[in-house]
Amino acid sequence: MDIGDLNGATNALEQVLGDVPGHPVAKAWLAQVELFKRVNSYDQAKVRRSAAESPDDPDAQAAMADIEMANGQIEAAFDRMLGVVGRAGGQEKDKARLRLLSLFEIMPPRDPRVTKARGKLSSLLF
Repeated sequence: MDIGDLNGATNALEQVLGDVPGHPVAKAWLAQVELFKRVNSYDQAKVRRSAAESPDDPDAQAAMADIEMANGQIEAAFDRMLGVVGRAGGQEKDKARLRLLSLFEIMPPRDPRVTKARGKLSSLLF
């Protein structure tokens, strides 16, 4: 990852996970690498525009949340996806929920921001 070889990092981390399934550090790093791959593929101006124009579109909001996560705006990314979960129904709600869960994987499990967002997610779902 340090030299920008995201595919090499993916391969190495997948090998670690193959040897030690559920390895917490490798799992978090792999989620981070996948985030960087997604963000690098985005036209960020287009993503920002799309997110502003389509507040209930889980794909548009997920892309914007990815950018926020990559920029260290953790709470903003979580709140964005929680908002979609709260407003959407059916498949759209589930799509937003799943992306939020994937964002949680990037963070340490006991991070207070994850704990807080998990609590909000639970209240929205139940």
